Amino acid sequence: MGRFLSSKPHLPAPPIAPPRVPSVAVADSSAPALPEATPVAFSGPEDQPVVFLAALAGVLLVFMKFSMLPEIQSALMGFKLYLLYLAAIPGCFAILVSGGVKRTFKGGPAAYCWLGYMLWIMLATPFSSWRGDSVHMVNMALKNIPMVFVCAGLAVNWRFCKWMMYAIAGGGVVNLIASRVFMKDFGGRSGLEFGTVSNPNDFAGHLLLVLPFLLWIVLSSKPMVLRLGALAAVVFGVYLILGTASRGALVALVGGLLLFLWKGSAKQRIAVLVIVPMLAGVVLMVMPHTVLSRLSSFSAGDSNSEALESSDSRRYLLKKSIEYTFQFPLFGVGPGQFGNYEGGHNQVIGTHGMYHGAHNSYTQASAECGIPALLFFVAGIVSAFHILNSTFKEARRRPECEDITTAAFCFMLAMVGFCIAIFFLNFAYFYYLPTMGGLAVAVRRAAKQEFQTRRQFAVAGGGEL
Repeated sequence: MGRFLSSKPHLPAPPIAPPRVPSVAVADSSAPALPEATPVAFSGPEDQPVVFLAALAGVLLVFMKFSMLPEIQSALMGFKLYLLYLAAIPGCFAILVSGGVKRTFKGGPAAYCWLGYMLWIMLATPFSSWRGDSVHMVNMALKNIPMVFVCAGLAVNWRFCKWMMYAIAGGGVVNLIASRVFMKDFGGRSGLEFGTVSNPNDFAGHLLLVLPFLLWIVLSSKPMVLRLGALAAVVFGVYLILGTASRGALVALVGGLLLFLWKGSAKQRIAVLVIVPMLAGVVLMVMPHTVLSRLSSFSAGDSNSEALESSDSRRYLLKKSIEYTFQFPLFGVGPGQFGNYEGGHNQVIGTHGMYHGAHNSYTQASAECGIPALLFFVAGIVSAFHILNSTFKEARRRPECEDITTAAFCFMLAMVGFCIAIFFLNFAYFYYLPTMGGLAVAVRRAAKQEFQTRRQFAVAGGGEL
């Protein structure tokens, strides 16, 4: 266990063929540290079991969240076992006892942004148009936004960061299996029949975030069987996304593809340019006509009446959400109250409005909680992407850090696709972006440790790790 969590990277002696060492090596606490070594967060072997178990608790919580296992259990059995608490309670305790809060705030502005967002949601509640109902959104925020501390505080080294990413990828596999068991037809569109992402658009947004972590396994794993299995999962996941007939998800896929062509290596670009047209041809042959018709309906001249009605509705809701943002710039109409406020103050359907959410996570945050909430929300996203991009650029210059380059690249794919998708979704209070922000902080911190350790190892004559 000590090899995961040592405080001082230990470099082998430079003579002939030094042995391979892990990225963070075992160190005797009584031995003097090398002058050039940079200590990591923990200084004594007595801390190692605590930190190791804390990381496991965090990994379990991330897996539970992204796999939606608690919701699957409830759907199968008809009652709740509260599985999430089995991971959430140890995870929160682990953050406190292992110093995770301090590490999170040391990681840069991301934690401050998400903490500010959560506090502003709470501050906006007393000014809500329906205070009692807004309390539910506060409860959701208190459960989801602290995920930034789970990832940033418990993933203390590169190995634990990879465990977190494997947890998200594993959650994606569970999602794909669940889609076969709980698939429901929504008028020709595919979606889950239960849970917080049962709407086809929401399910597509969820898949857009998890699939790039399966792609990371395809690009970075050595066992061919694992790579082929992950590749099959990615292809099937893209098929499911298209099967939801979500036009917002289609735009997000195109955005991710453009990022791939921009940031990917020459080989990756060539592979995409060859594979994507082939897959597009297959999709055109196997996808139902109703799905293709909806996906291609973007303008008034198109024939899909349901899609056009949806577009008109979304334009109206976007207009109203912007209107309420400037009408109530400081605290909004109340957390979770856009639909209720719009329905009670407009006459769109008879004597009332549409009673729908904003269908845009950014204007949802601003219309319901005020412009300061939107600024915190966007700042949390931008800070995460900034540190991922800087990590990607630095790792790309280091041949010995190809694994970090690939991880940061796939992470950015997930962020870009998801952040485009939520332009059309009500995801302002979910756990996705706080989790990504915390994991981005952890990846950056761990990458810095790896850059120095691997450079020292190369200088000592060890070659690549």
